[in-house]
Amino acid sequence: MNVFGRSNLEATSVLGLTGAAAILVIGAFVPVSATVQPDVQLAFSVFLATVLLWITKPVPYTISSILCVILLYTLGVAPTFEAATVGFASNLVFFMVLLLLIGKSVAKVDLDEWVATLLVSPESTPKSSIRRLAATILLLAFIMPSGTARTATFFPIVDRVNELYNIDNDSQFRRFAYYVIGHLNPVGSLALMTGGGMAIAASALTSSIVRPITWVEWALYMTPPIVLLFTIGIAAASFVYDVDDDRDLQTREVRTDGSIDGIDGAPESLTRDQLIVVGTLLTATCFWIVGSFVGVSTIIPGMFVVLVFSLPGVRIVTAEEVRSINWGIIFLIGTMLSLLEVMQDLNAFDFLISGLASVLPLGAPTAVVLLMLFFVAIFVRTAFSSVSAAFLVMFPILLEFATLLEVNQLYLSFGLAILLMSTTLLPFNNATVLISYEQGPLTMRDVAVLGLLTLAFAFVIVALSWTLYWPFVDAVSPL
Repeated sequence: MNVFGRSNLEATSVLGLTGAAAILVIGAFVPVSATVQPDVQLAFSVFLATVLLWITKPVPYTISSILCVILLYTLGVAPTFEAATVGFASNLVFFMVLLLLIGKSVAKVDLDEWVATLLVSPESTPKSSIRRLAATILLLAFIMPSGTARTATFFPIVDRVNELYNIDNDSQFRRFAYYVIGHLNPVGSLALMTGGGMAIAASALTSSIVRPITWVEWALYMTPPIVLLFTIGIAAASFVYDVDDDRDLQTREVRTDGSIDGIDGAPESLTRDQLIVVGTLLTATCFWIVGSFVGVSTIIPGMFVVLVFSLPGVRIVTAEEVRSINWGIIFLIGTMLSLLEVMQDLNAFDFLISGLASVLPLGAPTAVVLLMLFFVAIFVRTAFSSVSAAFLVMFPILLEFATLLEVNQLYLSFGLAILLMSTTLLPFNNATVLISYEQGPLTMRDVAVLGLLTLAFAFVIVALSWTLYWPFVDAVSPL
């Protein structure tokens, strides 16, 4: 509670609503500069007011997104209502719906829990369980395209494993494990185009603005850097959190049937529904790979998976799953794409670019300017609870500078995606970290320190990839 008797959440909501209203009033009635056209000023006011509503969340994403679209039309920023909603025609919106349904399906048949049983066996130690957890999180990106869903699934499993080892709730093992499922888990999602919402948003925006990129191309460019970043993060965390098997390992009695307190020594056989999910997802992955060479859109295998899951006799996807997916993020993405399209039509970003160009030392070495631009993007990212939204906001702006600096726009897209995904200095910056912070032993200091470590490693990985690995892929890739 604050001094006014309101909770911090209520105070933030009031501040967000008041600030958004003030921005709209200023944009509509107060000329800011003689060099800015009225329609451009209105576009920026709608843009900033909407972003503020998304950050403070006084109303659900769906409501603030619909409000933005209506404001674009009623204030005359967009000539027609169709123009104000053009972003919802993007295949990204529909692809995101399909992948959210796939994520629901994996959890519904308990396939994630089956995989989790591989973490513990009678021969396990805390260190080996950490290694298995890290490998499992990376592998699940292939079949469970939601980092948040993976975290929500694994935090009770981590707690159970911690209990099986008979160690304290604030143990080094539990802190290490929550770093893996909170900070590193969403980073691992970037390894594949279909690994999570951020990868989907980044790949779709890159394909529409820079150049088309296939599923295989994304994997070639991103999987090795992400796996390396993930591995370095694990290695660094092993020094921060000293998981000592000799000290911590006090496992409970192993039963004669090879189980430990209800966890069998070997996972059970897959059920019929689990086999359907695994088989269908493997088939879709093959389609994504083949489609990358023959030009098949990535949305088609996704539609195939959801269609199979919803067939009579299968019914893994039902109306309940459709109702329960996160429609707020769907509306946010559609609205942001609409905003970007409208602002590009008005050449609104030219004003912002010229303003930034006046304060940035564009005459400095390109690497220095890029570093400063990345720091600006990271600063803006800390205000967002959605990394996808931060990318959608910052990418077009940085792309304009990429044109001025004559740097590789594709590399910029990859680098920005990695850095923004690695930026988690506050718990609310990422849903996975927020879950780990609220449910686990991590403190605010832990979140900030681990976030800074991950971000520092991300800068190193981006630098190495930009100068060595990505040019190598360009040289040898047949795509």
